[in-house]
Amino acid sequence: MKVEKLHINDHEEQVKDVVMLAARILLEAGAEGTRTEDTMNYIASHYGFIQNNSFVTNTVINFMLHDQSYPRIYRIKERNTNLIKISKVNSVSRKLVRDELTLEEAFNLLEKIYITTKDHPVWFKTIAGALIALSFLYLQDGMKIDIFTTLAGGAIGICITEIIKRRTPTQFIPEFFGGLTIALTVVTGHYYIPGGDLSTMLISSVMPIVPGVLITNAIQDLFGGHMMMFTTKSSEALVTSFAIGAGVSSVLIFV
Repeated sequence: MKVEKLHINDHEEQVKDVVMLAARILLEAGAEGTRTEDTMNYIASHYGFIQNNSFVTNTVINFMLHDQSYPRIYRIKERNTNLIKISKVNSVSRKLVRDELTLEEAFNLLEKIYITTKDHPVWFKTIAGALIALSFLYLQDGMKIDIFTTLAGGAIGICITEIIKRRTPTQFIPEFFGGLTIALTVVTGHYYIPGGDLSTMLISSVMPIVPGVLITNAIQDLFGGHMMMFTTKSSEALVTSFAIGAGVSSVLIFV
């Protein structure tokens, strides 16, 4: 009987390990709360733990497998947007539920995703930021004379933001200096290449650092009834947007 009980406890711990690691990767990669809780519930329910309970915010994971088990709590300290990680975790959870993977195989795959699936390098995000800024310039019927300035503003702005993010854990400071850099770049470009529309260039250049995914996830959590996640993510998006605006305004005051 003792051996059987030990086996059951080991099985429960394996389920908890997989569930918590999947949730951790999802939240740190920027997934919404409803997706994270659904993934945790699907995995636990597949192994017979129908009455499992999970509660997540953008900073905390709280999970209990059943009423007689000890809860697991994990504090999320890093958050970023990495849709590749989210897609890979979703793939692992689906294969696990279809019995195409064992718990041990799933845990090893999740560990591999967490360790090896890195964020895009700064140079890649710099190029992407320039293209995003150029796309918004086109959507706003911007002038051809503004192309170079907008490209420079979007590229330099997101580059500075990412560099500061990777060197300091402080929230909102990277976006402030990103907005400040964008405004300086655009105003300088507008001074040396006059004739364009300053407002259009500023709006286009700042788009790469706007927390669009955060806002979208907050709305999805609102529709999913996850009011805590909606409130926290909305507040984070609001303060981040304020930091960007403060950085841009700090330059425009003296123009």
